[in-house]
Amino acid sequence: MLAHAINAEWIKIRTTKAVYWTSALIIVFSVAFGAFMGWANGMNYKLAVDDNNAELMALSVDGFDVPNALMGMQAFGVMIILIQGVLLVTGEYGNNTAKSNVLAVPKRWQLPVAKFVVYGVIAAVATLIASVFSVVVTKWAAGTQVDDDAVLSGISLSADDAWMVILRMVIYAFGAVALAIGVAYLLRRTAGAMAVVLLWVLVLEDIVAMIPKAQDWIPQYLPFKNMNSAVNLDDLANAPWGQTGSVIYFAVICLVIFILGTVILRRRDA
Repeated sequence: MLAHAINAEWIKIRTTKAVYWTSALIIVFSVAFGAFMGWANGMNYKLAVDDNNAELMALSVDGFDVPNALMGMQAFGVMIILIQGVLLVTGEYGNNTAKSNVLAVPKRWQLPVAKFVVYGVIAAVATLIASVFSVVVTKWAAGTQVDDDAVLSGISLSADDAWMVILRMVIYAFGAVALAIGVAYLLRRTAGAMAVVLLWVLVLEDIVAMIPKAQDWIPQYLPFKNMNSAVNLDDLANAPWGQTGSVIYFAVICLVIFILGTVILRRRDA
């Protein structure tokens, strides 16, 4: 039964120290980066006020919002989730426990689904905690430089669309888990799967977006660019959908890759 597979996966994951460490790193890196960005924007605003620089002042004020507070989660948190998602699968092949795990479940598809459910919930909870604390700490850090509460009102859990941005960040985490597990089952090797997911996020989408003959029509179909735009409350240029469409598109791509990985698991030898 799927419930038994989920329970077995939960027992396995909660006894793995790496999951605790990576979950803690998601929160620490995200909050620390948010604090730095809040302090830096606050310092820029303070300098702009002192110099009576209206342009720099306006630019700094634009940075006092929830999406900017979650830049650490986007830049570091998602990377850690992708890495841990890959290791959940490839670690079993590296330790030669994959075959016994497959034999322990009645149907093979239950294994990746159980991994997704268990680690998806862990990643979502870590993302929620990291996001909430990032907003609070970013506002505090900015407040060490800026005395005007009205200027800092955009960095708040009560700000317009604050919880919408956080919800999208949690969906981002769920999608990253599904994508990582799917890629891991497709490749089965830590180095290969890690290279694919990290190069995809950090390099490939940016390179494709710079190709002269493709930059006008390909970027709007890149999943991570869609999700990042949605989290930043921006409509992706030339995309045939809005922010909600970008979230759905990202989720569909992640689901497709997860399903492909599950199909490959069913067809290959364990």
